[in-house]
Amino acid sequence: MSSDTVKHWDTDRAAAYDNRVREAIPGYDALHVLSCQIVAETTGGKGRALVIGAGTGAECVALAQSCPNLSVVGVDPSKDMLEHAEVKVREHNLTSRVRLYPSKVGDLPKFEPFDAATLLLVMHFLPDDGAKKSLLEEIAAHLKPGAPLVLADLFGTWDDAWQQQLRVWWRHLQLAAGIPEVEVDKGFRHVDRDIFPLPEARLTALLAETGFGPPEPYFRALCFGGWVSRKV
Repeated sequence: MSSDTVKHWDTDRAAAYDNRVREAIPGYDALHVLSCQIVAETTGGKGRALVIGAGTGAECVALAQSCPNLSVVGVDPSKDMLEHAEVKVREHNLTSRVRLYPSKVGDLPKFEPFDAATLLLVMHFLPDDGAKKSLLEEIAAHLKPGAPLVLADLFGTWDDAWQQQLRVWWRHLQLAAGIPEVEVDKGFRHVDRDIFPLPEARLTALLAETGFGPPEPYFRALCFGGWVSRKV
């Protein structure tokens, strides 16, 4: 994630993130519930899970609560976001099982390999100029063979007519959620400037290049999708 992207979520924006993201992204809560269930089922609810883009900590807390025998390591380059995450972890008495690192995946110490990893709404911030591939390679290096990667992103290509229609409906959904029109427009400018979605075929190819099996879809909501892939 670029330094500009990190700044996008600093301080005041980090504090408001939990509410705004639920209003802006269709099916946000369902996506996270499903993702936790997938990790719980594929790991048997035990072992160690890596959360990439831990943000304000909601995902780490949800994972730890749903799997009492699972240890969670969350990483995020934004220290401001992780300050909010630390508060959540303490409030839920999970400090013994949730550890947070203000770093990128590639900067993590060489732990024992993880039993699962989640990469939710993170990779679309990276351009497909080698950055996405590098991130997937770093994740693969920290996973056991057969471990699931639970991945979700905004996907597709904006020059597709149907994708443009989905975008229109996404705008209506945000307005219906009460987000001011000026903020919705600002959000779409952010998407056009800072988000780099992939067609599914390209995602499949990238995963294959970085040591993962074919992605199996588990979530769809307008322009957003979720997949499960396994470390080969």
